[in-house]
Amino acid sequence: MKHEAEQELLKTLNGQLSELPAVAKTMVQQYQMSAIVLSILCGVLFIAALTGTIWLSIFFFRKHRDHHDSYDFASGMTALFGGTMSVCLLTALCLNIIHACAPIASIIKDLLN
Repeated sequence: MKHEAEQELLKTLNGQLSELPAVAKTMVQQYQMSAIVLSILCGVLFIAALTGTIWLSIFFFRKHRDHHDSYDFASGMTALFGGTMSVCLLTALCLNIIHACAPIASIIKDLLN
């Protein structure tokens, strides 16, 4: 039953956006716009996190390169935390770009899950 409903939904939406009612077109456009806005936001945050991580790591390294104190640990933790955050933001950016490029497939996937 669920498989038949998926096939009917795919037949209806697959390549027939021009035949959809105005409400469905608006829904698809809003879904696509939200994905675009989220991808821009994730891109800006990704660049800020990456720049901040690089700057802080260099700052800690240069300031305390001759001293063997806890700032070596702070530099390493800054790089680890910032790198992890940058990878997460890059993943979110890529996923939002995919949702913006293929809104109908993304909507169908979201509805069926």
